[in-house]
Amino acid sequence: MNTGTTKDNFIKKCDLHIHSAFSDSDATIEEIFKTAKSKGLSAIAITDHDTVDGLAEAKKFSVTFGVELVEGIELSAQKDDIEIHILGFFLDSQNAELKRELSDIYILRRERLIKMVDKLKLLGLRLNIEDIFTKTKNAIPTRLHLALYLIAKGYAKSIGQAFDKYLSPGKPGYIARFKYSVEEAIKLIKNYGGLAFLAHPNAIPDQSWIEEFVSLGIDGLEVVYPRFSNAKILMYKNMADKFGILKSGGSDAHGSYRDFTKIGDVTIPYEWLAAMRKKKGI
Repeated sequence: MNTGTTKDNFIKKCDLHIHSAFSDSDATIEEIFKTAKSKGLSAIAITDHDTVDGLAEAKKFSVTFGVELVEGIELSAQKDDIEIHILGFFLDSQNAELKRELSDIYILRRERLIKMVDKLKLLGLRLNIEDIFTKTKNAIPTRLHLALYLIAKGYAKSIGQAFDKYLSPGKPGYIARFKYSVEEAIKLIKNYGGLAFLAHPNAIPDQSWIEEFVSLGIDGLEVVYPRFSNAKILMYKNMADKFGILKSGGSDAHGSYRDFTKIGDVTIPYEWLAAMRKKKGI
């Protein structure tokens, strides 16, 4: 594969932030690749929350549809009770030790959702956690699943309202409970062969944290993201260049669960992926 600087690498487009039904999306792996092919994407990353379970299937559909797969994950970490998301690219997704680590997160996520439902029940909301787990099956249970349940029960009219009213930090149903600090999440990704990127940096409350995360070994920054203005994209590009780290971006698509962003709506040039591959030596 040619990963050098070529005009073609700037023309080819990638979406390196996509979720599947293995976490908090209703899109199957096959549907994701079919859409990516129809959008003319050269490469995509499946970055499910705290799981790599969909990547074996993704490898098969990557071949079927002729769309390059970047094996990824989006790890949830914590700093000062603030949720921070760290994207990992090129992990050894079939590593048995990694899968054991992630199985612990699955248990913690289930416990977290149970406690969040219990908090909401104290407010008088009539909720049944088993209804949620029946819906999610073996997928990683997330706040988005709880938001959808609240909508179905008539306690919210939209996902945004469910988060604003109940599920965001400081709201009555929120619990911050994660296995990893930011430093630990970065180390885990690197320990299993990956590159660690800070996801949607606009979401962190203190932008000076970005420099701290660079000092902890972050490899790159998600500089292109849904609803980023051109000015914000330029700001994060300049920040990545200032710190000498890599750049990435993507749609953060969640199937029909988030209708404001779809696969291929936000893309990056293949040249950025080529730079990632170069750092990995592949």
